[in-house]
Amino acid sequence: MIKHTFFAITIGLLIFVLYLLQYTGAFKSVTLGVDQRGPYTLIYKSHTGAYHQISQTILDVEKWAQNNGLKCRLSFGEFFDNPKITEEGRLKSRGGCLIDPINEAESTLFNKLKANLPTDFKTDLFQPTKAVVALFNGAPGIGPLKVYPQAEKFIKKGHLKTKGPVMEIYEIFDKKNMQTIYIWPIQETSAPTNEIPFENHKVETK
Repeated sequence: MIKHTFFAITIGLLIFVLYLLQYTGAFKSVTLGVDQRGPYTLIYKSHTGAYHQISQTILDVEKWAQNNGLKCRLSFGEFFDNPKITEEGRLKSRGGCLIDPINEAESTLFNKLKANLPTDFKTDLFQPTKAVVALFNGAPGIGPLKVYPQAEKFIKKGHLKTKGPVMEIYEIFDKKNMQTIYIWPIQETSAPTNEIPFENHKVETK
């Protein structure tokens, strides 16, 4: 009886783990390459502490933006410190919304709103940059385990040198589908982009 119960629990846990991996997109591939990104106009709040706790900061900005007529189709998190060497409580980041770069009306509305932002909100311009870019259609929460190791290998293999913090841009298509774009700015002299074209370099991970 005990043996059968243990077996049933084990099977149940296995099914749950497989479901969780499928739900978060752990079996989906990561697309990596070098591309030009920016400029992006940002509305954000600063965050200090564990990176996985930045979601509320992003939600605060999203709520304000949407209440004021901005769709906030693209939200973002930008992470300044290396969690491998910085204490979790001191990690600095910022999160919020990108002003839609393909929606001219949204840019016009933002220009009217930016003089009356809440006191803890700020704006900035993410400057154009050459970058290592990763696309992933799974949950952002597994990015540190799924995407970052692949990007580190890609950067090392391409003899690239990063500069500045990594940015993650989030786009939700519906309740079941979203995409995260990861951007690692690199030095312009690191490597010619035609050696590793973005559209042709796909890293398959299982």
